[in-house]
Amino acid sequence: MNPKILDKIKKCLRLAQSSNANEAATAMRQAQKLMEMHGVTTDDVHISEVDSRTSRAGAGKTPPTHLAMLASMVADAFGAEIIYTVGIDFMRDKWVGKFEFYGVDGAGEISGYGFEVLARQLKKHRMAYLAALNKRLKRSTKIRRGDLYAQGWVSAVARQIAPHVRTETERSTLDKYKENRWADSLKDLKPRDSAQSMRNGDADASCKGFQDGKKVNFHQGVRGSRQAAITAGAEA
Repeated sequence: MNPKILDKIKKCLRLAQSSNANEAATAMRQAQKLMEMHGVTTDDVHISEVDSRTSRAGAGKTPPTHLAMLASMVADAFGAEIIYTVGIDFMRDKWVGKFEFYGVDGAGEISGYGFEVLARQLKKHRMAYLAALNKRLKRSTKIRRGDLYAQGWVSAVARQIAPHVRTETERSTLDKYKENRWADSLKDLKPRDSAQSMRNGDADASCKGFQDGKKVNFHQGVRGSRQAAITAGAEA
């Protein structure tokens, strides 16, 4: 689809909303003419409004639950959708997972940005928590408690979120975008949860994560820009 033609069609459609009846009618006829000439549908116009941002997850084929929680939380805050894709890093011979955020009015871009900032903070706090654990603990125990800590951290930050309520137009546009791009090739994401069976001492990990997560200030700001100021207490 020629971007210049698409821009002309969008301009005509915006003018078609004019309070001047003659101007609106003329603009609509011009838009319809251009769409017919170039085989552009109304769905094509709506889909073109979708923006996206891909962010490395720092995980392999399956992301851990805390990262899936984080991605979902940020997407909800700005009204975006997410998918998880996997590719091979041939240089390091390993699977690399990525979250792709997509939405309208800048929702995809700002969601991806917000996820990246928060993921860095979460990684930093999780590593500090793990470093303070008894060095004689088994590796599996450390991983489990680290994941529980991270889940508690995300749960605390999520309490600050006011989910974006999509309009019917937004819902329809994102559904059409998903259907047009991926059809039926996507599968439901099932995160890897190493913290399913809690044991003695594990509850403290979740509580510690929740307490540290409460120190994080997540300001949703204005969707469509990078005014999502995210800090982490005195560490920011």
